[in-house]
Amino acid sequence: MCLTIPLQIRSIEKTMANLSDGRQVSLALIKNPQPGDWVLTNADLAISKVSEEEAKEINNYLK
Repeated sequence: MCLTIPLQIRSIEKTMANLSDGRQVSLALIKNPQPGDWVLTNADLAISKVSEEEAKEINNYLK
């Protein structure tokens, strides 16, 4: 089973994003990523963008 975790992009360096939890993930699958965007992550990859509301809801379920 895979678990995708929503995290916020803090900064971007080339094709990698520095996330709110300190990890770095590849942005290869994300169109037009910007700092402040919320993304679903799995391992070292950002899979898709989500809204802040969706991210908060998912994180509440994961607690």
